Amino acid sequence: MKLLKLLEITEKYLDDDKLRKGERKECLKDIQQKLKKKQKKLKEKILVADGEELKSLQKNLEIVMTQRKKVIGALKELK
Repeated sequence: MKLLKLLEITEKYLDDDKLRKGERKECLKDIQQKLKKKQKKLKEKILVADGEELKSLQKNLEIVMTQRKKVIGALKELK
């Protein structure tokens, strides 16, 4: 799943109050796992990247890490 699409889905579930608590919790867990996998892949790519590609990967990694923190915070609020 592309990063932009994953971020759009994350924002949708973070802001949507109409979803039932259980359904929202399951969706957030799923998104958190996908973001975690994406974060690991980006870290691996950063190890072999250089130059302009490295800057781009680092920026994407920061975005993914921030979104994961938001999702984890939302999950804690649901408990």
